[in-house]
Amino acid sequence: MEVEVEVEGELTWEGLFLRRVVMAEAHCHTLHGLLRGLLEVLNEQVWRDVVAIAEETRRKLEDASTELGLGIANMGAARHLALWGGAPSGRAPLPSVDDLADPHMRSSLDQLQKAAEIATRIHDRVESAHGHLSAAEFLLALNVDGGDDDAPWVHDPCVSKQIDGLMELSEALSLAVDLVALTAAAKEAVFAVD
Repeated sequence: MEVEVEVEGELTWEGLFLRRVVMAEAHCHTLHGLLRGLLEVLNEQVWRDVVAIAEETRRKLEDASTELGLGIANMGAARHLALWGGAPSGRAPLPSVDDLADPHMRSSLDQLQKAAEIATRIHDRVESAHGHLSAAEFLLALNVDGGDDDAPWVHDPCVSKQIDGLMELSEALSLAVDLVALTAAAKEAVFAVD
C-alpha cells in the first residue's frame, strides 16, 4: 500500500515519512525471501560441487546486500524526515525522536531503530557467509585444478567453509525474520488510528 499525502501537488514530509516506512518494510521482506531461497539452494548443494552454483550464490548475496542497504537507507531517511519535519522551526531538527508530537510516529521510529540494529548484524552475517563460501569455492578449485586428490586436507577445509557459510546464512535468516517483524510493526504503528 503506497500512501501519498498531497498538499498543493507536492508530498508533505509526513507523506514522505510514510512512504519511507513502507519502502523499508518492503525491502526487508524481499531480503528475507532472498536469504531463504539462497539457503534452500545451498542446503541442497553443500556436499556437491559448490563451484557449479558459485555465480548464482554471489548474485543472490549481492541482491540480499542491496535490499538490506535499501532497507537501512529508508529507515534512516524516515528518521531524518521525522526529526526535521517535526521540528517547529524547520531550521534545526528535533533533538530526539521522543520530542515528536505524534505518538504513532514515535512508536514507528522506535521499531525502525531496533530494526536498524538488527540489520547491521544481518549485514555482518551476509558478508561473513560470502567470505566462507568464496573460500570454499577457492579450495574446491584448488583440488579440481591439479591439487593432490589423495590429500585429506583438500576436502575438509572446503566442506568446513561451506558449513560455516551456511551457518552464517542461517543466522542471517533468523535475524531477517525479526527484521521483517520489526519493520511490519513500524508500518502498523504509523498507520494506527486512535
